Amino acid sequence: MLNIKPTDRVLEIGSGNRPRGRSDVLCDKFVADNTERSGGDKVVIDARPFVIADGLALPFKDKCFDYVITSHILEHVEDPHKFASELTRVAKRGYIETPSELGEKIFGWPFHKWIVRFENDTIIMRRRLGDSPFADYFHRMYERDLCFAEFVDSHFADFYVQLEWSRRISLKIEEDTSPHVHFSNNMLIVPTHSRFKERAVAFLHPISNFLLKTIRHFRKFE
Repeated sequence: MLNIKPTDRVLEIGSGNRPRGRSDVLCDKFVADNTERSGGDKVVIDARPFVIADGLALPFKDKCFDYVITSHILEHVEDPHKFASELTRVAKRGYIETPSELGEKIFGWPFHKWIVRFENDTIIMRRRLGDSPFADYFHRMYERDLCFAEFVDSHFADFYVQLEWSRRISLKIEEDTSPHVHFSNNMLIVPTHSRFKERAVAFLHPISNFLLKTIRHFRKFE
């Protein structure tokens, strides 16, 4: 749950095809197609104010928003420091979400420019070099295998970086070209949650696979 007050004026940058319900103003760079956007859906433009703009040069006055949401945008930008500066200029507080290093290594979106991790209250970024050889396989697994999708969703903090900031964003560019994966601090903590849910999902796995096979069978005749 994001720390957004009922009276906050909220901007969402890169709202894309799934804008948040709490966002008051939507902003996106690509509106004609699904450029650098996963899936085939185009950008959503509804009754809310919509601004076409680049996140590196936002057309808003200083601190005109209480909160800014940027979900899966930071890893796309050419100049992360400039982008972070624009976020703190136009808003007092905000939320940043990106794939983690583990998520990027497994799913590997080819249009991402950076690999991101979070350590000691600092976003650490390094250039993304090369594509994941297993990306297509794991994307298909997530769409077709309910058990795998449930595993990823129930371990969200392992696959994604999440940060709520206030007043400033601590960000560092790392000149590291090594292929090994750096694990964020939260990924090294032994989980304390119950495994009942995971066992239930494992039990239902044969059922989910049966249902998926049945659906695929009938789709052949559509």
